[in-house]
Amino acid sequence: MEKIDILGLNLEELQEKFLLAGLKKFNANQVFDWLHSKLEFNFDNFSNISKKDREILKKSFFVKKLEFKTHQISEDKETEKFLFELNDKKFIESVLITHKNRYTLCVSSQIGCLMNCDFCATALMGYERNLSVSEILLQYYYVQKNLLKRGKKLGNVVYMGMGEPFSNYCAVLSSINILNSEKGQNFSKRNFTISTSGVVPVIKKFTVDESQIHLAISLHSVRDEIRNQIMPINKTWNVNKLKEALLEYQKKTKNRITFEYILIDELNCEPKDARELAEFLSSFNCLVNLIPYNPVGGKIYKTPSKSKQREFYKILKDRNVNVTLRETKGQDIAAACGQLRAENQLEKNKITF
Repeated sequence: MEKIDILGLNLEELQEKFLLAGLKKFNANQVFDWLHSKLEFNFDNFSNISKKDREILKKSFFVKKLEFKTHQISEDKETEKFLFELNDKKFIESVLITHKNRYTLCVSSQIGCLMNCDFCATALMGYERNLSVSEILLQYYYVQKNLLKRGKKLGNVVYMGMGEPFSNYCAVLSSINILNSEKGQNFSKRNFTISTSGVVPVIKKFTVDESQIHLAISLHSVRDEIRNQIMPINKTWNVNKLKEALLEYQKKTKNRITFEYILIDELNCEPKDARELAEFLSSFNCLVNLIPYNPVGGKIYKTPSKSKQREFYKILKDRNVNVTLRETKGQDIAAACGQLRAENQLEKNKITF
């Protein structure tokens, strides 16, 4: 009998598997508490489980490996990047961002990415595979455990790391539901955000499935010719199709949508672009995050000047757009937006806890 990845099972699934393995239903509640509340993954430490039942656990189940490799901290101490190795020797990255004593974890949902956005470092990796539910959860659990040692805890989780979350929809939603469980972390769904490049059919499914999880859109232009150039997904679902899906999402959920807009010099940050963006956004209750382009080795794109960034911001502000001009965080450790690439840096900046 093949062992089961126990961490990726919700409580109901765990109860079902336990009965099949010859364990009791109440044992599933105990084990779920050890795994998802106490964050203990060594079966031998489950002190309220009999030794006999722990042996059954070992025989029937396993906890998937997520091995910590390196930890880098930005100069301003506000961004931390974690490199993890998976069972199959592949690598992923997670980023912890500190803002006014609130901690936000940016998790990955895939090894690499299929979207092939031209400005993004992750695209240079190609695509390996989706992450499992447990591999997504373990990013959260590892960072949360280390924050707890500092007397802190996570406040938000954003699915904005490596990969397109809506290309791994079931695992992403399952991980959120487990983290939201009252018997686990009891982490409010209002504190999750999923970012997508615009997978329209999945946005429509998400509209039906969820009303509390926040949605962010990687937009970067409202002109098809530009978006086609930097985001191939736009050739399948263009700006109008994306807008239609988002209007339906907002009509049903009443949630504010976040639009991420990377400012790339000589491409999408002229006054005309700002005016067109403001017109597009006039239909939405939204927040726009303007993000100056973070350089990626091998890419031709450039960061616009500070004055150009401020002008773009002012045009939106003058048109009553709810907008922020994001201060770049983590660029010095390649942890800023669009820079995640999961390179093995075992000999560089290695810090252990």
